[in-house]
Amino acid sequence: MERTVLPEAGVPAEALDQELDSLRADDVHGHWARAGRGPPDVQRVAQAAYARFRDDNGIFSLRAPAMKRIEGAVTDMCLSLFHPPPDAGATFTTGGSDSNYSALHAMREWAREARPQAREPEVIAPHSAHPTMSKGCHYFGLKLVRTALGADRRAAPAAVRAAITPNTIGLVGSAPCWPFGLYDPIPALGEIAEEFQLWLHVDACVGGYFAPFAERLGVKLPPWDFRVPAVQSISADLHKWGYCPKPASTVLWRRDDYKRFHYVHPSDWPGGQYTTAGFAGSRPAGSIYAAYAVLRYLGWAGYLRLARQVLADKERLEQGISAIDGLVALRTDLLPVAFGAAPGVDLARVKGEMANLGWTLLSTADPPLINLPLDAAADERVLSTFLKELALSTQRARAAGTAREELRY
Repeated sequence: MERTVLPEAGVPAEALDQELDSLRADDVHGHWARAGRGPPDVQRVAQAAYARFRDDNGIFSLRAPAMKRIEGAVTDMCLSLFHPPPDAGATFTTGGSDSNYSALHAMREWAREARPQAREPEVIAPHSAHPTMSKGCHYFGLKLVRTALGADRRAAPAAVRAAITPNTIGLVGSAPCWPFGLYDPIPALGEIAEEFQLWLHVDACVGGYFAPFAERLGVKLPPWDFRVPAVQSISADLHKWGYCPKPASTVLWRRDDYKRFHYVHPSDWPGGQYTTAGFAGSRPAGSIYAAYAVLRYLGWAGYLRLARQVLADKERLEQGISAIDGLVALRTDLLPVAFGAAPGVDLARVKGEMANLGWTLLSTADPPLINLPLDAAADERVLSTFLKELALSTQRARAAGTAREELRY
């Protein structure tokens, strides 16, 4: 393939507009690839705030008084949703990866004080935990030990307990995990963490800003946040069901002074001390101000309204998918919506047929599932078109046969 080179002369703006417009999927078929948005009014509020501060650099959030105040207000509002103890704290980050890395880094630094006997530190996570755990442990010189799931596809406390060694420094649970939309038994993991004096991190990137409102509406979930005494950190993405523009996430700390295990303050260069809120240096300040605007615009009443809508749409999707011959909807605790195929139907072919129609879908390989990050921006056009074209794609996949194809995320 020939490499693209910098043009000798600039391309006119009008031509660039046309080129970029041609690359954009339409609002219906491109919906799942843009997941994490609220309805149009929320998007307008978010986009206006982001645009107003798009040229500002979030690296100054620890220095510039106005930006520091707004970021502090955002993390205070977020923290209030997680049943925090009085001395809890939070950090605004650039995404779930950043948040999980922050927690793993803090866990390692904490263990150097609290568990110095762990010469080759290990972290235990269930098979369903997000791959950022694998990446983060690799980056920070930690050994990740993944444990088998129980028959219910959740972390198996007995397997976690059996994996503990003198080098274990922490445990990870999901609330919920992405592949199956299921909550790990955080209270049981908490008991193990307390018994062995381990750090427990909860990855709530998927459910963190949906669960508090779903619970208020009567959805029964196991305790998953700071209600569990052993939970020391929680990651939760504002740019998922917080409906804030990307990139926006948070890591929440049981104790604000845990930030000393997170922050690094290098000063071994001419510029003096260098401290940033997360792992990123420069980052869009627009995300901070947009999160502030969205949280204040929606408030509890707005988030409850959107949660009610998403729960109703989830039920509709699950029923619609189950009505398609050859597909089976998976019952999840919350989100995402997930479904698989009946015997005789190749789900990879179904996904391929949907891609031919313009849909970008995410999936789970083991077992084969398709995952839908249903958000409050999904309107009637998206839901009805998706179900109609999913039925057509499934019909075509059945006709093509069952030759096994690889299903990729």
